[in-house]
Amino acid sequence: MKNRLMGSIIGLVVLACSAVVLAQTAAAQAIPRTPDGKPDLSGTWAGGGGFDSGRSLPLELTKWGKDKFTWNRGPEAANAPGVYGGQKVRVDQDPTYHCYPGGLVRLGPPTRLIATGGGGLYEIIQTPSKVILLFQYQHEVRQIFTDGRGHPKNLELTWNGHSIGRWDDDTLVVDTIGLRDESWLDSAGHEHSTQLHIVERFRRVDAETLEIERTISDPIALAKPFTMGVVLKLSPDKDLDDNINGGYDCTQFMMRKSAFGEGIGGVMGISEPPE
Repeated sequence: MKNRLMGSIIGLVVLACSAVVLAQTAAAQAIPRTPDGKPDLSGTWAGGGGFDSGRSLPLELTKWGKDKFTWNRGPEAANAPGVYGGQKVRVDQDPTYHCYPGGLVRLGPPTRLIATGGGGLYEIIQTPSKVILLFQYQHEVRQIFTDGRGHPKNLELTWNGHSIGRWDDDTLVVDTIGLRDESWLDSAGHEHSTQLHIVERFRRVDAETLEIERTISDPIALAKPFTMGVVLKLSPDKDLDDNINGGYDCTQFMMRKSAFGEGIGGVMGISEPPE
């Protein structure tokens, strides 16, 4: 009797384990794949957390980072034009208020500069040698090289940096350096240096879902790295050119700058930050 009971228990355990394995196998098979067997990240994706409207990211800052942030949000900023989330900041220092790119961290995902009805739209085009990201905001384009190259030795700094990717099983791991330091980490006034380093992990969970995790470090501005994550959903019925809060035209926005005060459409650095 005892042996029969034990056999039944073992049989149930085997069946349960088999069901889990079959479910995992079915989920893996449901993920679209490229001819070389890699998960295909291509598609139009929507979703993500709240847009970059002045909320401070959960950052631990160095003295340099604190000095920059305090200056951008200090008492002197009370008379500065521009309001983010009810907080005064020095918009004369914010590159987006001068029609410059927002920079990779604010461009997203996970964060995003402009909220859209779809929660932020991103189109991904995947080829054997690179992954291309197209953004609704300002029609930005980003390239991630997956052909095995490294970062150039004499790297020219750009707004979105230089990105190289490698596959770790079914996860695309992306390393980005070479970012210009004019951009901000958020609209709240956190700045970064040219030593900003971003590591991302793209994982297509199933046919409809894409997870992105991003770890950001900067030894000059941040006391320790921080990580953000987002879940995006496939949105084949949406298009980047949809006129849904999304076709953001900075020049048109600047024509309405009087609502934010005068002097924000000119040359950056109207007031000088701390060194």
